[in-house]
Amino acid sequence: MGRALAHAARARGHEISAVIDSTAPEATASSVGAGAFNGADIAIDFSSAEGVLDSTKACIEAGVPLVVGTTGWYDRVEEVRTLIEKSPQRIGFLWSSNFSVGVHLYFRIIKEAARLANNLEEYDIWGHEIHHAGKADSPSGTAKTLEKILLDALERKDSVVEDRLDRKRKDSEIHFSSVRGGPVNFGHTIGFDSAADRILITHEARSRDGYSLGAVKAAEWLIGKTGFYDMNDYMRALLPDS
Repeated sequence: MGRALAHAARARGHEISAVIDSTAPEATASSVGAGAFNGADIAIDFSSAEGVLDSTKACIEAGVPLVVGTTGWYDRVEEVRTLIEKSPQRIGFLWSSNFSVGVHLYFRIIKEAARLANNLEEYDIWGHEIHHAGKADSPSGTAKTLEKILLDALERKDSVVEDRLDRKRKDSEIHFSSVRGGPVNFGHTIGFDSAADRILITHEARSRDGYSLGAVKAAEWLIGKTGFYDMNDYMRALLPDS
């Protein structure tokens, strides 16, 4: 993902001033710290959930805005928000579970589909995702976002089951399954399922390019701003009527 980000940034005329990685041969620093940014205007972090807090603190110290695409750290979102909002050194911070513009269009589509299905009780709803074999977390942050969209829109559903089911699923539950396999797999499907028919709404990424381009464009948008943002703020700038 780091190489995809660098490629997308260079394609848009940006210079890579620092690469922070413990193993990559092209790295300019092996660990994050205020001095590792080498005069960068902005930093993009797709490393590990355990490192987000350290990256945030280092960026605050260096006065460098930060875009975070790392997943699996969402139990610390409020802690990071507090760091950003209360720090004397004000920086911009933007995070997302998924930086693909196509995925965020998909979120809007699923939200509207679920709103329409709310009054159609003959339709049951389920979710499924597949990611590459190297994906570190399951379910993904994207799946978590889809789960929340569905629960917020569907009054008859009050919880999500992500694990294997060895029992009858309750009517009030949504089952969201995850598969990990292959070198480049990124796909999500939401099913609206009745005895008469089935509606499947799927998003599949062909490569990492959409994620890296979205992160770079979000970083461009963040320059000059301070405070705590997520991808929805950026998407409202792209689609102001949505």
